[in-house]
Amino acid sequence: MGVSNENGKLRKVLLCKPDYLKCKWDSVDETINEIMRNTALKGKVLKLEDAKKQHQELSEALKSAGVELLYIDSLNKSLPYQCYTRDIGTSTERGVLLGRFKEPIRQGETNSAEEFFIKKEIPIFGKIKKGVLEGGDIHYVDNETIAIGIGARTTKEGIQEFKKNMKGLNLQIIPVEFPSKYLHLDVLFAVIGERTCLACVEELPDSFIKVLRDKKFKIIKVSKNEAMNLNNNVLSLGEERILSFKENGKINSKLKALGFEVFIPSLSVFNKLGGGPRCLTFPLEREESIKLLSH
Repeated sequence: MGVSNENGKLRKVLLCKPDYLKCKWDSVDETINEIMRNTALKGKVLKLEDAKKQHQELSEALKSAGVELLYIDSLNKSLPYQCYTRDIGTSTERGVLLGRFKEPIRQGETNSAEEFFIKKEIPIFGKIKKGVLEGGDIHYVDNETIAIGIGARTTKEGIQEFKKNMKGLNLQIIPVEFPSKYLHLDVLFAVIGERTCLACVEELPDSFIKVLRDKKFKIIKVSKNEAMNLNNNVLSLGEERILSFKENGKINSKLKALGFEVFIPSLSVFNKLGGGPRCLTFPLEREESIKLLSH
């Protein structure tokens, strides 16, 4: 069990049903990200029952792709965003590394996840104890490189803690600063195949784009507007298959034109709350991808 890339065949993933997902707010001040805030300001009506149905669609799409699903119990109303399992940390080839949440309303998710992993005998490789580090900011570029976003939710101190924990794994760790309104790095960047990625080039640092080009990546450009609509937040299933969503029409067409098989459950409720397929999934096991060479 373990993960060392973003595009090897996905074998096992952790989900959490949205039993207590917060779909409406008494005031905009209760929202915890820019996308959610816009939804609240526009007075859009979101229904919990719709979220439950859509999460089931997501689960069925993963199962149809041959992915084994594990579910962590959704505890109670005090953890209304627990279904976004990605943010609890990341998987490594040695086990899970638990992150550290910024928002108080999400901090209890770490203890819940730790108890789950212990119960299931899934090794915990490390734990961030200083600073802030959320899983949506952690992205394997290839087998040798990890990018970590610094935006709304991850701090430089958190990245230093990450580096300490990852010593011995022989990985280059690249901090990537971006505008905080995009919340996490996976709103702006996603590896979708061997040397292929989606990226909002306008909002990512030139130094990071240079890393991608030096590694000979094919960059599929995503606009700022598309990024804010979560169109970039897709999940590679490996073997040229992508978990996207029904509402992501333009990007889905681009992916299909590139030869990818695209799975498209409807995720409109989650999109309006600031999440997509990658946010809703925590990979536990992937096959190794082909070792990429930088030159």
